Amino acid sequence: MEKENKELTMDFIRSVMEDSYTLVWVNYDDNLNENLDVIETCMKEKSAMTLYDKTDDWYQDARWHSVSQILEDIKSSCIDEGFDEDVVVEFMDDNRDDIVNIIYERDDSDALGGLLKNTDDIPVRVEMLSNYDCINSHWLESQGGYVYPDSYFGDMVDALNLNPAKVKRSLAEKGIAVYGRCHYRKSRDGKELVSYEDFHRELVNSCCGANLLTYIGKINLKELYESGFSVAKVTIPKDNYCGIFSSMYGGGSVLDMKLREDVTLELKIEDYHGYRLMIDNPRKKYDYSIGQVYGVSDSFFGDTVKLTPVNQETA
Repeated sequence: MEKENKELTMDFIRSVMEDSYTLVWVNYDDNLNENLDVIETCMKEKSAMTLYDKTDDWYQDARWHSVSQILEDIKSSCIDEGFDEDVVVEFMDDNRDDIVNIIYERDDSDALGGLLKNTDDIPVRVEMLSNYDCINSHWLESQGGYVYPDSYFGDMVDALNLNPAKVKRSLAEKGIAVYGRCHYRKSRDGKELVSYEDFHRELVNSCCGANLLTYIGKINLKELYESGFSVAKVTIPKDNYCGIFSSMYGGGSVLDMKLREDVTLELKIEDYHGYRLMIDNPRKKYDYSIGQVYGVSDSFFGDTVKLTPVNQETA
């Protein structure tokens, strides 16, 4: 029986369609390097939904162009099989939504996956928050002397696993006073995260107020995405650096305390004490970034940090 004497059906439309379609191609230089604000929103919401929406918006025109071309190909295939062109056009117009839905169901493109793959590791800061707010410039702090333990300085000493007695002696040798209960803690000997000389240099080079102890590194965006943008812990690798930095004033110190071993920090804040993970975004409206202030390239941030997702932590 001739095709033109048969009724055109959706089953026949399916039979001339490809098993899969690639509606979107991601160029080698397409990435998310300039869209750190989107990543920040995902981290804040602990969800990739904003990233999904943005990706759909960016590739909407390209995707629809591909769909339009596929519709033309289906039309041509039907005509080549002997169906009248007017019949094909009318049928496809009447069933356009269903046909388009089938095309989308067979879409094997992965625009977001391509963007994640092409995106460079992102510079980040891990900042220590404290009930004692922050540490000010060395000039201001040294006027009355540093205090241990009841101060941000004291929290820094503990966070870096420094021996309070050794800190006091080291700074006193350089004419810097430290007051308080600076007891000798033998358990910390040999387990300090940074050297006492690095700690001294970081303090005396601090030039502004509202400083926080800041660890630096980079994160892999694909790993962050796979965590659902919900991270329980970060591990800063050995030989990365930490130091004193103020995103509020755009200053700090030399960020030159070299870590002697891997440091795992829990991203949990209780009573304003704990750690928070921040993207070092130079385009942020109100905060300064390390990249802006120091004029450094991404290599300054060292190696990539390891992420422990919340779901893995609670498993």
